[in-house]
Amino acid sequence: MATVSRFLVLLFLLASALQGCAHKGQLYGQLPASNQQATPVTFDYRSDRGGTGGKISTTLPSGESFSGNYVQITSTTQEQEVAPFFNGWSPYWNDWGPFGSPWMDAGGYPAFRTNYSDRVVATLFGDRGDTMRCRFDLKKPIAGLRGGGTGECQTSKQERIDVQF
Repeated sequence: MATVSRFLVLLFLLASALQGCAHKGQLYGQLPASNQQATPVTFDYRSDRGGTGGKISTTLPSGESFSGNYVQITSTTQEQEVAPFFNGWSPYWNDWGPFGSPWMDAGGYPAFRTNYSDRVVATLFGDRGDTMRCRFDLKKPIAGLRGGGTGECQTSKQERIDVQF
């Protein structure tokens, strides 16, 4: 009986450890160029334990490297967890439509969390002073970025990268 109990405890500990493991992977993007074929851009990510956030980085064809954090918005994500992802977005780039609203509207953060639950936002900072923001729609939100999805990133120079993963 003690052996069975010990086995169940070990099995529970292993399952708990696996659930909270960090994952790493890649996202694949295309940077359109005027009068040329789009250039591939690869993003590397590493999730934090728990999988609702992590680090993401890339290097553009220009040679500028970007790195920063991402967060997956869930029904339990707190406003203070998301607010830092909008630093460096000034002047808020309202051409992204819904990302300027309802975040900025009277509905405030609760409306934002409802509208963007199970999506990912990121802010990356370049080694040459530029910034990049990203937003991703997840195919399988329970799996985070490793579950696949689509999205886009935009640099402060208005370069747009279409992303699939």
